[in-house]
Amino acid sequence: MMNPHVLITDPEQVKTLESIKRVDDAGYLYHMDCTYDYYKIPQQFMAMFNPGCSVFITRNLEGDMLYCRNYDYSHYLNNSRKNPRTGINVIIEGHNPEARYRTLGVSDAYWLDYRNGTLVNGSADDGKTDLSSFIMCPYICMDGMNEKGFAVSILALSVECEWTEIPFESYKEKMDENKNNFFLEKEGEVPSPYQKRAGHGSIAVNEKDQKAWIASQRLIHTKKEGKQTLPHTVLMRQMLDNCATAEEAAALAGNFNVIGAMPGADYHIFVADRTGDSRIIEWVGDDMTVTLIDHATNHYVSKPDPFGDRCGRDELLAAGLFRTHDAGMREDFIMNLLGLVIQDPTNGTDTGKTQYTCIYNLTKGTLRIFSFGDLTKSWDYSI
Repeated sequence: MMNPHVLITDPEQVKTLESIKRVDDAGYLYHMDCTYDYYKIPQQFMAMFNPGCSVFITRNLEGDMLYCRNYDYSHYLNNSRKNPRTGINVIIEGHNPEARYRTLGVSDAYWLDYRNGTLVNGSADDGKTDLSSFIMCPYICMDGMNEKGFAVSILALSVECEWTEIPFESYKEKMDENKNNFFLEKEGEVPSPYQKRAGHGSIAVNEKDQKAWIASQRLIHTKKEGKQTLPHTVLMRQMLDNCATAEEAAALAGNFNVIGAMPGADYHIFVADRTGDSRIIEWVGDDMTVTLIDHATNHYVSKPDPFGDRCGRDELLAAGLFRTHDAGMREDFIMNLLGLVIQDPTNGTDTGKTQYTCIYNLTKGTLRIFSFGDLTKSWDYSI
């Protein structure tokens, strides 16, 4: 039985939603053929849009340029940490008649209703979940490639917290078990603005001092005069649809301000093309920076990261790429390197969960994708 889409009447949008098909057995991975002009999304959908990773490029031994990516994010079933695997990832084939280039990317549909946590595995073909909001999927691609061999992906950055003291006796009622909360052990200890894994609404408690605090994080929004503001993933869609090279993408990004999807949401964007030109685009204050680099994780590269030591994934990628930079890398080595930096979806101690792993061949225009850390089974697509 096909899922409903009661708010959609445009024939091309209906055709796109009715093209959604499950790819894997468990219902974490779907495919959608996007043929409508998503630059003309109805305003009610644009208003509802409010939405950890590793990436590197390398050549294989045949000389093809490969863009290799783990998308890591911890979603929880109905916002509960009890289920380690949630979310729906949708492979988007973009044939927008108003775009310069055809595209192939992967969206995280969980963000379409992240406040309620309803879009979890199996719900896109359960026969009852309304899929009207899926017309927004082109705008929430976490990575993608176009027919010119240009690729882009988004990676989260940490944002500092402002801690406000609250009455000690109230902390239990304010504590959300689905956020990272902190119990400080030393007398006189206070939470750091650079507390790792803290987020908007996190609680810190010092029981020895009988003190408690709640965290708030600012909304990231650059404000260069005369520039239109876009969310990061909408800027990525503009790049995918219109840019043939990493240089063009950096130039396009310079025309816009960016805004985070919610308080505490900050990102940098990694772009690359089939020539091997790769760059990380970051925003520091109101200024955009561009750095030539062949890999990225969740740390600033244009300035010292105030959150301190890197995560280990960054060092692994740098070491693996350094050893094979000139000669290229065997594809089994590429898989091993991706496997080393996967954040295990079944391991409760990992701060992120690798929802999917993908390899974009920028030379041949193909995508190979793996679901939830399982590198033994994959699905192939091409532009």
